[in-house]
Amino acid sequence: MAGMGERLWDIGRSPAQHMTVLVFGLFALLTGIVATSIVMAALILRGVGGFFVTLALFLGAYTASGESWTTTVWRIAQLLGAVLVLIFVF
Repeated sequence: MAGMGERLWDIGRSPAQHMTVLVFGLFALLTGIVATSIVMAALILRGVGGFFVTLALFLGAYTASGESWTTTVWRIAQLLGAVLVLIFVF
């Protein structure tokens, strides 16, 4: 039986699933930022959104294929984006 980590890595294999995770994370992150009047809900939504955006960026960098310089630059950009989300959201 596949563990939670293996299932999360499998999500990034399909571009459609990868985009779903990214959109869900961005939506939760933006909703958390907008809902700052309700502090606890905002913190939870920002945490959930930050997690899924970071997960989507790491999955995109991990599953990218190809050896061209543009693919390498895109991988580095996704990893930098994930690190920035980790720094500024958490």
